Amino acid sequence: MRILVLSTDWNAFNETSAVAKRLRMQARTVERMDVLVPHGPLQLVQISGNASVRGFGLGRVLGSLRAIAAGSRIQRPDVVSAQDPFLVGLVAWIIARMRGSKLHLQIHTDLFDRFFYSLSLGNRLKVFLARFLLSRADSIRVVSKRIADSLAARGIKAPVTILPVFVDLESLKKAEPLDKRARYPNFKRIILVVARLEKEKNVAASIRAFAEIAKVDTTAGLVVIGSGSERAPLESLVRELGIAEKVVFEGAQDPFPFYKAADLFLLTSSYEGFGMVLVEALAAGCPVVSYDVGLAREAGAIIATPADLPRVAIAVLSEGKRGKLSIKFPTESEYRELWYADISLSASGVEARTGEKKSEARPTVGYVGQGFIGKNYADELEGRGFPVVRYSLEKEYKNNKEKIKDCDIVFIAVPTPTTPDGFSDEIVRQAVSIVGDGKVAVIKSTMLPGMTEKIQKQYPKKVVMHSPEFLREATAAYDAAHPDRNIVGICADTPEARALGQKVLSILPPAPFELVCSAVEAEFIKYAGNNWLYLKVVYINILYDFVQKLGGNYEHVRDAFAADPRMGRSHLDPIHQSGHGGLAGRGAGGHCFIKDFAAFRSMYEQVFPEDAQGIEALKAMEQKNVKLLRDTGKDLELLEGVYGDVVMPK
Repeated sequence: MRILVLSTDWNAFNETSAVAKRLRMQARTVERMDVLVPHGPLQLVQISGNASVRGFGLGRVLGSLRAIAAGSRIQRPDVVSAQDPFLVGLVAWIIARMRGSKLHLQIHTDLFDRFFYSLSLGNRLKVFLARFLLSRADSIRVVSKRIADSLAARGIKAPVTILPVFVDLESLKKAEPLDKRARYPNFKRIILVVARLEKEKNVAASIRAFAEIAKVDTTAGLVVIGSGSERAPLESLVRELGIAEKVVFEGAQDPFPFYKAADLFLLTSSYEGFGMVLVEALAAGCPVVSYDVGLAREAGAIIATPADLPRVAIAVLSEGKRGKLSIKFPTESEYRELWYADISLSASGVEARTGEKKSEARPTVGYVGQGFIGKNYADELEGRGFPVVRYSLEKEYKNNKEKIKDCDIVFIAVPTPTTPDGFSDEIVRQAVSIVGDGKVAVIKSTMLPGMTEKIQKQYPKKVVMHSPEFLREATAAYDAAHPDRNIVGICADTPEARALGQKVLSILPPAPFELVCSAVEAEFIKYAGNNWLYLKVVYINILYDFVQKLGGNYEHVRDAFAADPRMGRSHLDPIHQSGHGGLAGRGAGGHCFIKDFAAFRSMYEQVFPEDAQGIEALKAMEQKNVKLLRDTGKDLELLEGVYGDVVMPK
């Protein structure tokens, strides 16, 4: 098989580049590969025994004409493949028509993205040309499901194959991390940006976000890797924001050592087709906070909006978690085989495949409640192709109440408030009542131990379960799609109930730890986690004051403390945002901690009235936390909601 490739990448002439390496991998599978770079340098490079790269040393138009002439003279190719569906795509189409070859188009950019279209008149002309060429392609290869879905939504008929850009993960693994203490002695935490410094990469948004982050984390520094026409304006922006001492522009260089040293990676591109840098960062273990572009959501980045990005970044830094790549990328040999399969199908005219299995019939899933918990879980299931019915009091969903009874599995994510009158599950009971008889109601709301079983007795014709949620408000979408545990609690220990529990477990995204247990155990698991973190925050605040009083540096104590894997890095900062209103202060705040600990402490008093010491210990920690919140003015409205005005400042 003979392949002609039309490329725009000058790196193809550099035999040591990743582009040349990828071309050599591809050439190993075919008889002959000729690569033409219409506007590339006047150069002919033999990159392997059966592959060459040629440029014409002219501008785009004259270079394209010379490329067409060259393509008409070489031995007839079976497939003419273009790196994009724009000018080189047009050249490829002309050559394919002249030679009777198959036309194969590669798409690395989400060209139908609204921002891409609106960026310039040139981009609008590109989209017009792409529509013309895509309708005439014999086959198309894209780098992400996101782009494949975009093409499908616009009625593109040509078969589409998804093949990610080859990522050299082996070289990344071997890279040595940067000695950040030596290079950046004033930075205790490094936030990293790797991008071409051009308008579409929107690095200014990362810089503005960092300015907000630096107000909370004064020890953090921003390192920018990359070069481009926007460097001078970006340096000016840094000076305007007063953060010049905290931002370093390193220029274009190997980012691998920086990924391994960084504490957080930011991606704020206006659009991406793939997003190689975020894949590399995640593979290196660096957590990524990104706009919803390119492969970010699929790869395992934490998605944030422009307005939320600083808050989300602060939360991720506070947690201290490392990044994890959610997608399996092919090895060199696997990539070569996949590429050959794609190009062979293109040559034969056989419909390409995406490698996805045909989906089986899936249960219809209902979601009652569309707060940040219900919405993000429903979004995640819908994103995986499940039919989802949403019901809440919001105008958009309030007419779906009757549809809930027909759903096979209904998740319930509604408030379970704790007030001065005690814990209330009334809203949960109302939600269960609208689930159809014989259907499964799965309570995601926090429930005191024993409550799920009581609701099951109240509604014996329905199957009631408890599956606690573990979402952090700032990173809810990411947490919903990448759980660290899935728990399903059932009310009857029977084979039928366990089978239904496993069915519920099977529709959740996979997690490292999964368990079907009793409903009471599931309820305890939720409270165990929340209350442990509550107590951890209170203890850390006590420790912080103790260290300060004796003239020590708490950050030194914290960092050494966190180095013990038994302790965990999260919840070690005494002053932090709660996620409720964005107010920084001290103490265990937020929607869950305050109400859940109060409810748990109250229940413990009822169950163990004889345990005076245990009761006093819980009360003392609760009172200390209330004081911390009050003294810093944090989450006062939540305190009043749980305890009444008795805890409010006078």
